[in-house]
Amino acid sequence: MSVNRLIYSVLFCHFIAAMAALGMPLFLPYVLPTLSGHTLNDHSGIEWAGVLFILPTLCTALAARFWGHFADRHGRRLSLLRAQLGLACGFLLCGMADSVTTFIVGLMVQGTFGGAMAASNGYLATQIKERALLAKTLNKTQLSARLALVVAPISLGGILVYIRPLDAYLYLTVLPLIALVITLMLPNDTAKAITNSPQSLSSISKIPAKRCAKEQTNLPLQPTSLWPLYVLQFLFAFSMVVTFPYFSVFAHSHGFTSQIWIGLLYALPHMVYLLIAGQAHRLKQASKQTITLGFATLSLACLLHLVPSVTVFVFARVLFGLAMIFCFQGLHKALAESFDPNASGKVFSTFDAMAKWGGVLAGLSAAYVATHDTMTSIFILATSASGAALVLSQARLQMSSPQPVKAKQTDSPHTTISPSSEKGASTR
Repeated sequence: MSVNRLIYSVLFCHFIAAMAALGMPLFLPYVLPTLSGHTLNDHSGIEWAGVLFILPTLCTALAARFWGHFADRHGRRLSLLRAQLGLACGFLLCGMADSVTTFIVGLMVQGTFGGAMAASNGYLATQIKERALLAKTLNKTQLSARLALVVAPISLGGILVYIRPLDAYLYLTVLPLIALVITLMLPNDTAKAITNSPQSLSSISKIPAKRCAKEQTNLPLQPTSLWPLYVLQFLFAFSMVVTFPYFSVFAHSHGFTSQIWIGLLYALPHMVYLLIAGQAHRLKQASKQTITLGFATLSLACLLHLVPSVTVFVFARVLFGLAMIFCFQGLHKALAESFDPNASGKVFSTFDAMAKWGGVLAGLSAAYVATHDTMTSIFILATSASGAALVLSQARLQMSSPQPVKAKQTDSPHTTISPSSEKGASTR
């Protein structure tokens, strides 16, 4: 199977799985009244919907470390199959639920055994040898998620006119099962990946010392050096998600009374992402500069939302979409340049988990601020978080001078690696 065919097969599987996972949470307020033990007039409905909205995300974040180790030990394709089957089982339980308790169990199964984004990225990392292509592909997985975020609410909104919300979960069960069947036809991977460096560790002894020194920068970074990226991913997710739950209320306070306008403004950053992100790989600047540009743009976009002007508000939404492109592009490029392929399951699970934790904390923070303060405080929170990320990217991120796994150099004209060094490099 060609690399391009494999990539687009995984992307298609991720898209149809994300269609189900990202589409239904929007309709939770319509699902809950159909369950026994819950009434539409119950004031706790809004609170329940808010809690259940973040429950799968929370479960995914909690399980991420375990599934990362599972993928590295037993194979990334197997972990991807597990994620697709977990989504199907979760949707099936939700569709068969006759009470809030059973429905909650279904959401917990969906979150705990799902995690298709991290599993897809972890599998792709074992199949794509060129790191520049991998960075481009990671952007495409986000593109498929954004496409699902636009397509799913529209299509499901039309479908729910004719069927019960719970029945929709039963129909959606088919999508991750289709993805599972397609994934079964993809090539398997070994638990131990081949490094994506220009030369494998075993052949470095045949490379002249000068050439080896030049190419050492392409070797995997120490795992601890990825933590600044993880923190930036957390802050990025927080900055985005904290503005989502109460956007309609905030937009209404700025004079937008039409629900159609509010919906378009909400989707505008995602539309900008879909239109432009496919060309983002043309950015030739270093990943650190792209990340800096992204968080600077995001900080400005969040701040401009506070200006009492319709024109500035629309411009801020467009700028928000551009910031998403720059941040995703920079973070994915930095991760592709830095990770150890032998730990791809752990790396991508942790990277995705940090986004999930950022989303959970953002949802809780937005709920608290909306209850105890004004809506403007939400965008002040987003500005503060993105500003903190901007400072961190300048102060701590050292992607322009990576520290590769060191090779032992002798007095001979060739460079060799001791057995202990090779062993250490493969287990990091």
